[in-house]
Parts: sequence; C-alpha cells; structure tokens
Amino acid sequence: MQNPMISEVRYEPYDVLVAGGGLAGLTAAIAAARGGARTVLIERAGWLGGMGITGATGLHTFFNIYGAHPGAERLRVVRGIPQELIDRTGALGGAMGHVPMERGADFVSMLTPVDPEAFKAAALEACREAGVRLLLHTVIDEVVAGDGAIEGVVVWNKAGRSLIRAEQYIDCTGDGDLAAWAGAPFEHYRADDPGAYSAGFTFRLCNVDLAALEGDLERRGAIRQLAHAVKPHTQAPDLVRLGIDVRRLREQGIEGPITGFLSSSVRPREITYCNCINYGPNDGLDPDALTAAEVDLRGRMLSVADMFRENLAGCEGCYAAGPAPTAGQRRGRAIHADYEITQDDCTDAHKFGDAVGCYSFIDNGRHFVRDAGYYQIPYRALIPREVDNLLMAGRMMTVELVAHNSTRNTVCCMICGQAAGTAAALAVHAGVTPREVDVEALQARLRAADVLLEPVAE
Repeated sequence: MQNPMISEVRYEPYDVLVAGGGLAGLTAAIAAARGGARTVLIERAGWLGGMGITGATGLHTFFNIYGAHPGAERLRVVRGIPQELIDRTGALGGAMGHVPMERGADFVSMLTPVDPEAFKAAALEACREAGVRLLLHTVIDEVVAGDGAIEGVVVWNKAGRSLIRAEQYIDCTGDGDLAAWAGAPFEHYRADDPGAYSAGFTFRLCNVDLAALEGDLERRGAIRQLAHAVKPHTQAPDLVRLGIDVRRLREQGIEGPITGFLSSSVRPREITYCNCINYGPNDGLDPDALTAAEVDLRGRMLSVADMFRENLAGCEGCYAAGPAPTAGQRRGRAIHADYEITQDDCTDAHKFGDAVGCYSFIDNGRHFVRDAGYYQIPYRALIPREVDNLLMAGRMMTVELVAHNSTRNTVCCMICGQAAGTAAALAVHAGVTPREVDVEALQARLRAADVLLEPVAE
C-alpha cells in the first residue's frame, strides 16, 4: 500500500521554486539562480525544454518579421539566456544559428532550428552551472495556500510525497496548474469554447533524400516555405525548412492524413520535425480527450510516412521515428494577470513603461505586428491576480486569442521566463512581493544580462 504521509523534511526550503522545466521554466530557473536565489526546478519529465524542444519545428523567433514588409530593416528582438542556450547547443553540434528564410519570410523571417537532444544537454548544463537544484521525474500534487499566498507545494516522485516551501514561486507548467490551485482566477478552454486549441504532434521522417524531395515538390509547385543552411558536421548547404502546399498536392491526386505541413531539418537525410497532424480542438485538462489525441495522432503519424513513401521522390524508403513524447496541447487554461496583453497590444506594436522584453511573431497568418515592428511585454503580464508570491511565464499567460497566438510561442516563453526568474530573485533579496519589485531595478538587471527591451538592428 502506498504511504500517504507527506514528508516535510526531505527537501530544504528554497528562495524560489519553479514549477515546470519547459522553455519558460528552465530560463526562469537559470535567471533566478544567477540572481543569487536558492532555486529548485520541478519537472515531470526526465529532460528540460518541454514541448518547445520535443514537439516544435524550430524556435520562433529571435527577429522581427521583416519579410512581411519589403524593404523593412532586420531587427534582433531577443538575446539573453535564450541566445546563450542556442550558442551552447551549437557548441554541442546541435544548432546552426539563425537561418534566413528564402520563401515564406512573411510568416517567419528567421528560423532557429535545434537538435532536441543537443538542446536538452545544453539546458541541463546551464542549470547545473547556475546552481539550480533539479528535481526531474517529479510532479506537483497539491498546493498549500492561504490568505492570498502560497505556503508550499506537495510534490510526488519515487521518494513519495514531500512538502517543499519557498519564498517565491514561478508557474511555468503550461496549463497554469500552480496558479490555479493557489487560487488565481483563470479561463478553462473546453473543446467547443472560443479560444480552444487542437493538440499537435511532431515526429521525424527518416531516410529521406532531401534534395530529391525538394526537387519533386518544386516541379509540383507545392513549396510554400523554404530555407537552406550548412548543418552541423557537414560542408554544403542542405534543406533546413520546408513548408508544403497540401492543397496543391491534393489537386494532383495525392491524398493523406495531413491538412498542412511545416517542417525543419537539422540532420542529413531526415526531417527532424514534421508538424502536419492535429487533433481537436479539445479540452487540454480532460484526460480522456488527451488520451484520444494520443491514440489518433500516433496512428496518423504512420499514415503520413505511407503517404510520402508512396507518392514523393526521395521518400521511397522513409519511415517515421522519434515522435514527440506526448501530444502537444496548445491550451488548457489561461491565468488572469494584473495586465492582460491584447490583440491590439501585439498588432499595434504597443510599448510599456514596465517592459521586460520585446517580441514580434504572431503565429497567425491573418495578424501581424504593424510595419514589421515589435511590441513590448509588460512585467504586470507575468503576475497572476490574487496571489502575492507568484509569477508566471509560458503559454498560460494570455487570455485573448490572437495575443495568445503570439505569447505562447517558444522564444516568447523564454523571454518571459528570464524576466520572471530575475524578478523572483529581486523579490527575495528585497523581502517584497513580485508586485512590489522595483521595476527600474528589474529592467537594469535584465539589460545587464543582455536582454533586449527594445530591438537592435542586425
């Protein structure tokens, strides 16, 4: 029989507890530890980076979308810890920097592809060097909260149930579990609700002659996005980004389970990330819906390989492998914040006096930041309502749908993670709540860490 007792002495108290080790959580933990806070990072998986590394097609994006406006200047909008992680991944042979798009630059102008295994190693290395205490294979089971503050979290792992206390907490769980269980108000998106999202699922397509595939699709007039670069440990440019016009293939009699196709390739003879199948919209908090998504998507993955093998040059011996460990649920909850970023904030390029970063990409082909510009992320957007010692970063932080189309993306999650971790450390040292943090001091600390609050030409 499982022991229901909770140990209150297994883990020491910490200054900062970060829940979730995805892209937001790992940058938050590194920033908090570098700020002098004793930091623990709790992650249910055995690696860091989350679905942004195991289930995305690339990191979108460190630059503005200059390709949407002919003649617009290319602007760098992100550096700091996100760029450091790219550099570390490159040093391990898993990245090729930022690649300019040859076609499709009006959607993403610069792609940053990474090998998932190299990135995981780089993330673990950066956390260890910063002094972050890692608790992998660990989940939050319960939140102890009262009077508008978190007193501790009960975690479960193979050691049993344990209470961990901290002064400040950062929710990077994706679905806002920590914030919701602590009493912060939120929106729950069910399958039929406006703003609900489908679950995605990426995988590798291996043993592909990329040049032959590109040539075949070119002859068919079916290429929508395209980029080439020299891959790690190679000498000549190779296919890195491929977007396929699926409608054109169907007009030519090629049928299959996909409705769209975006991909990136980090290694020779493989498409490292195929993003082409989705399930839903569904309820990301419903275990039955999540189970149904897994069953459906894993079966369709094999059908995609069949479609390529039977119809497209260079794919005669291809096979699917390396699937994401889970379906990628894009939305479950949205946590209400002291300030909620809106569609107009994004598309009209709004600026804020409490800015902690800037960003330019909206993952929505109908909406763009005007004039290839940028909007700023206000610090208040990282503070959940009604809980005093809590910050958040990641895909749960924006309610309005088009704004969420932007802030849920990989690089924005890292921007917000670094800001939240830095703020949490400042709050600990000043003995104040996140709402009481000196914003000018926070901005100065971020700038000193090479965070861009305004873009620079590059």
